[in-house]
Amino acid sequence: MIFKNTDLIIFQSPFQAYLLLNYHKNIFADGTFYAAPKFSYQLFITRTYVGEFNMFYTTSISILKNKKQSTYETLFKEIKKNANKFRSNTLITTINFHCDFEQEHLTNNASESYNSYLNNIFPNKPLFYKLIYILKEEENLSYNDYQRRIKGNWKKKQKIFSATDEIKILIENYKSKEINLFYNGCNRNELIKLWKECLIDLNDININLK
Repeated sequence: MIFKNTDLIIFQSPFQAYLLLNYHKNIFADGTFYAAPKFSYQLFITRTYVGEFNMFYTTSISILKNKKQSTYETLFKEIKKNANKFRSNTLITTINFHCDFEQEHLTNNASESYNSYLNNIFPNKPLFYKLIYILKEEENLSYNDYQRRIKGNWKKKQKIFSATDEIKILIENYKSKEINLFYNGCNRNELIKLWKECLIDLNDININLK
């Protein structure tokens, strides 16, 4: 969670912030009412298109309690501000946001198809913690997919992530997994297994840098 007030809760992982920072030429946004938690009005998703992989990736997920223009303005301002925290040389100044009401073909593919996917996963008005748990799992899948594509398509000298970036994001993902285990009543052995897997992944990063 990167931001919360009475109207809005915004979730954006370090990986999603990285995507927004580096692929912000066009950001596609859409909302779904069906999968919004019981206390809220809308689940709002932003996505970006990574051309070299011909793939869309989620850059933020927000829970809105209303449809005021000021709420949407705050949302866009906060996800841009958070992404800029991860910049090296790139600074986000302007973003071309494409919303569902524009009826663009690419917009529909980017966000509306994902919203339909979420609607199939969740019951009508899911519990807040169930929503967060599933979305974190989806985030882990996206991160792993992106990393796999990078390592399969780019040379080491062209890798976007520095070693520090990779390690930071990897550890954050495992922390999220640990929280999910706690919510689901894990035991000590499951936690040990989780962090052993983290060490193996960290070792793989080290090997790839040699």
